[in-house]
Amino acid sequence: MVSKNLVRGALLIAIAVILQALRLIIPLPHLLSTFLIGSLVHMMLIITLQICGVRTALLLGSILPCAAYAQGQVLLPILLPIIMAGNFCFVLLFQKIAAAKAGKPVQILLPPAGKACLMYFAAWCALHFLHMHGHGLKAIILFAMSVPQFITGVLGIFLSGLILRSLKKYKV
Repeated sequence: MVSKNLVRGALLIAIAVILQALRLIIPLPHLLSTFLIGSLVHMMLIITLQICGVRTALLLGSILPCAAYAQGQVLLPILLPIIMAGNFCFVLLFQKIAAAKAGKPVQILLPPAGKACLMYFAAWCALHFLHMHGHGLKAIILFAMSVPQFITGVLGIFLSGLILRSLKKYKV
């Protein structure tokens, strides 16, 4: 059973990294790419959590920002731990809310909202530390760390529910 879970985890991590790399293959406008890829990444975090457990989902949550940096999607290395923390927050909040059997609106809205708030505040602190005051880049980074994170998180949870319901038919 341990090797079965290990193989599943490795497969889900590989799928997530491939989905994240779609932006390198499919030429889409940056904003559309952000929402499409972000939704798929959030979907994979939840699917990995549900199928393989929290440790594998947290591992995925730390691998994906590094892959995004390698692809040139993360501008500053100082943002990597912030994105990782946001992913951890997203996964752990979803896990706790699902375990508490909270209502669907809470389960769909709270993890993305928690992630977006954490990432916005942490990015603001990091950029303030770097003395990025009044720069247009600061506004772009802070926006990327908030609104798109919330929207793609909601869409990712919704998509993961559809995928997981389909997988239950096959007893995966």
